[in-house]
Amino acid sequence: MNSSGANSVDAGGAARYPGASFLASELPVPPGGVPAPGHEFFVLRPPGRKLKKYVFIQDDPFYLPKVLDKYLREHADSTAGINIQPNNQGKRTVVETALDLLKMYGPWYFQWKLRNYLIKKVQGKVINGMLGSTRRCYTVAAVARKYGVPVHFTEDVNSEQFRGLLRQLGVEFIVSISGTMLYKKDLRMQTPFGIVNCHGALLPKYRGLMPSFWTLANGEKAGGVSVHYVDRKLDNGPIVVQKRYTIHAHDTLEDIMARGKDLAAEAILEAVAKVEAGNPPMLDNPEAEQSHFHMPTKADVERFRGNGHRFF
Repeated sequence: MNSSGANSVDAGGAARYPGASFLASELPVPPGGVPAPGHEFFVLRPPGRKLKKYVFIQDDPFYLPKVLDKYLREHADSTAGINIQPNNQGKRTVVETALDLLKMYGPWYFQWKLRNYLIKKVQGKVINGMLGSTRRCYTVAAVARKYGVPVHFTEDVNSEQFRGLLRQLGVEFIVSISGTMLYKKDLRMQTPFGIVNCHGALLPKYRGLMPSFWTLANGEKAGGVSVHYVDRKLDNGPIVVQKRYTIHAHDTLEDIMARGKDLAAEAILEAVAKVEAGNPPMLDNPEAEQSHFHMPTKADVERFRGNGHRFF
């Protein structure tokens, strides 16, 4: 995204975190909040309190209903709503993403993935929709309905109309669970306790797209998830929680994605608990140590297979 530079210093003498385009100290102070030095967000004074939360989540039927269920089981009463975002990659449309995945995965894995996607969509429409059952949820929308949390759709979470909705709901803190949109300055400025995002890698390594694939393609022995604050740079803000898992030679991409989402649910709950307890610990996410990846090519897929891994 934006190029990095030397840290600037705010009026209080604290270093401005690379990626911060404004400081919390420049904004009105929310109840119980103190500016996080050098950052765009406030933190609560201990012992903290429940924050009015909002969730951004991708429209993915494979793993995310389970992740959202674990989150809402604990926080439905303080979650004002959920925005379900399309599952395209980066700036690509859904169709462009599907075509890129077909080229990358090849027809066998792509048709297997597509077939299972359509089956889950039909199950969701019939069981969760027509029959109205939420005993087993096949979509994130069904999970939200199970816990009585409203769902909102928008083409752009940064639009004035949607930001107005968030202000009307009194949203103080946003949890992005595998979101697919960039969260711009005006949205961040009106969310006093910040936005945290769950990224499927051990930041600062593997910023960007498809981190599970790249950890296998590059022969890593461990992967993980990071819950970090959001600023103007992609996957850049300070880390609140990071969890690690071991990668085995027999692991497939599906194995790694499933393990990562299991850890993501744990990491998100832990991060929310730390933020609401006040003065959360923050690990650095240094740009100097970052690696950034985009959509894989056929050569990358061959390297992935050369390390002994399969897609499923």
